Amino acid sequence: KEMKKKGILGCIIMLLFCALFVAGCGSTNQQKKVALLFSHEPSRWTEGGQMMKEELENEGMQAEITVFTTEQDQTDALDKAVADKVDCIVIAGGDIKNFREGLEKAKEKGIPVIDYDNLTPDTDAVSYYVTFDNYGVGEAMGKYIVQQKGLRTGGGPYTLEFFSGSDTDSNARLMYQGAYDVLKPYIDKGQIVVPSGQSDYASTAIKNWDSKNAEARMKEIVQKYYQGRNLDIVVAASDGIAYGVIDGLAGYSGTWPLISGQDADPKARGYIRDGKMAFSIEKNSMELNRKCLRMIKAVVEGSHPEINDVTTYNNGVVTVPTYLCTPRIIDRGNLEIVKR
Repeated sequence: KEMKKKGILGCIIMLLFCALFVAGCGSTNQQKKVALLFSHEPSRWTEGGQMMKEELENEGMQAEITVFTTEQDQTDALDKAVADKVDCIVIAGGDIKNFREGLEKAKEKGIPVIDYDNLTPDTDAVSYYVTFDNYGVGEAMGKYIVQQKGLRTGGGPYTLEFFSGSDTDSNARLMYQGAYDVLKPYIDKGQIVVPSGQSDYASTAIKNWDSKNAEARMKEIVQKYYQGRNLDIVVAASDGIAYGVIDGLAGYSGTWPLISGQDADPKARGYIRDGKMAFSIEKNSMELNRKCLRMIKAVVEGSHPEINDVTTYNNGVVTVPTYLCTPRIIDRGNLEIVKR
C-alpha cells in the first residue's frame, strides 16, 4: 500500500510539474508584445491590421493596434509602443516627420520595425519591409496595354496619358517606372503618342492619390488636347485615380479609352463589368497579411524572416530587406476570382 501511495503521489507531482511547465511556456508567449500602427486609409490596411491583431492574440501574444488619423496620433502611438518595450513594431503609412524621434528611440532599444506596404523614408531604424511588387504592378499594367492594343505587331499610333500615384509614396514611383519601361519602346517608335507632353513621373503624379485632383487634371487635359481627338489609353495608378479620370472625361466626346486601375475594389469591379475601366490590379491583402504575420513571428522569436528582395527598396538611407507579394490583373474575363 505504501508503494502504491508513493506511486500516486509521484504521478500527482509529475502532473503538477507539467502543468506549471505549460503555464510557464504560455506566460513566456504572453510577454511577447506587438504594436501595430496603421494609417486609417486605405481601408484594406486597417482591415489587415485588425486581422493580424486577432491572429497574434490567438498565438498567445499581446497585440495592440492604433489606427491613426492625425499627426499627434502617430507620434503618441509610437512613443507608447517604445515606452511599453514591445518586441516588434509594425507601421503602415504615416509621415517620417512625426515618426523620426520615436523610430530613433526604437532603434536605441533594439526594437525591430517592420514597414507594411509603405516604405518609411530617410531612416535606418526600419528592419524589414513587406509589400507587393510595385514595379511589377506597373509592368503588369504596361504589358496588358501592349497586348490589348497589339503593339508588338505594329498597332497604333494610340494616344495615351499617365496618371501616376502621389509623389509622397515610394511605391508610386516604382509603379510608374514599371509601366513606363514597358511602354517607352512604343513611345520611341511613335506607336504611342502623349499629346499633353506630360510623360515623366513628376508631371503626372496625382497629389495624395486624390480622385478630385485626378479629375481636375483630366478636365484640363481634355480641354487642351482632346478637342476633336480620341484619347485611347489612360494609365491610372489606382482605382481612386481612375474614378477621377472617369469623372474628368464628362466633357469628352471621343471614343472611350482603355483605363487601368489598382486595388480591384468593388466599385472598380463594377466599372470593369460596365466597360468604364478595362482592368485593375488586385493586391491580395490576405497574402500580404500572412507574410507580415510570418515576419512578425520570426522577429519576436529572434530568427530571420523570409526575404525575397534585398536590392530594390532603398529608403534614402538604407536598402531595406523586403518580402514582395505578387499582384494580378483583374478584367472582365476573371472578375469572379476576386473573393472580397
